[in-house]
Amino acid sequence: MNFPQDNPIFQFLYWLVNTPGLGGVAVVAIVATALGSFAAALRWVVRGGQADEPITYAYPTSALHDHK
Repeated sequence: MNFPQDNPIFQFLYWLVNTPGLGGVAVVAIVATALGSFAAALRWVVRGGQADEPITYAYPTSALHDHK
């Protein structure tokens, strides 16, 4: 495998993932973080769609500036 070893962070990541025990934990942590972030974003979108909106706006939207 051709992995860039120029940068110390890449050396550390290669060492971490290449170690059987720590590599498995690191991969699980990365996947869990990604899935948790995705689930949190979806939850945020769903809750935003269910938010109550007032009948009238406190200020006109840009589409209504010239509306009489």
